[in-house]
Amino acid sequence: MFRRICAAACSGILATAIVVVTATPSLASPSGEAAYADGQVYWMHSAHVDTAPGAGQLNSPPIYILGFPVPPGTSGPITLPSGYQPQCDPCDAEPIHYHDHLLTGEPGSGTNGTAGDYRAPWRIVVMMYSPAYFNSPGFVPVTSDQQLPAAEAAGDFLVVNPGAPDPYQIWTDTVLICPIVQQD
Repeated sequence: MFRRICAAACSGILATAIVVVTATPSLASPSGEAAYADGQVYWMHSAHVDTAPGAGQLNSPPIYILGFPVPPGTSGPITLPSGYQPQCDPCDAEPIHYHDHLLTGEPGSGTNGTAGDYRAPWRIVVMMYSPAYFNSPGFVPVTSDQQLPAAEAAGDFLVVNPGAPDPYQIWTDTVLICPIVQQD
């Protein structure tokens, strides 16, 4: 049932939520939606959600939506026992109200870094933290895609896609066009 709910949520995820536009890109403080990449925080300043992308866009690098499956009825900002607060805390217009964003690349890190993985389209991939992990005092968010295999092996994420090559991930058919990110 969770998979069905998550799959339904994924089909429309971010359809109205990460549509973030800033009036002036040179604001003194970052605005928009925060995202992790290579252990750093970046800011997404504009976005367009494509729920019917072409085959080429489905080959885009992933943007991971790392969800916090909180109890039904949870509302308002949350602070985990570790003191951490999700990047989206909450985003009530989105199907997964509490989540972090994780990019596989960012501009400015050079072709030998992760800049080669930085593109405007991002294919949305949903993962859900294990409540046992995110409710522990030792919780530390995943801030780099290189950390995902170890976090999966440690049981930090729930199995949301049994039988898939990676049962911890749901690769949606939704693409986020987000060409501008700025380091925090």
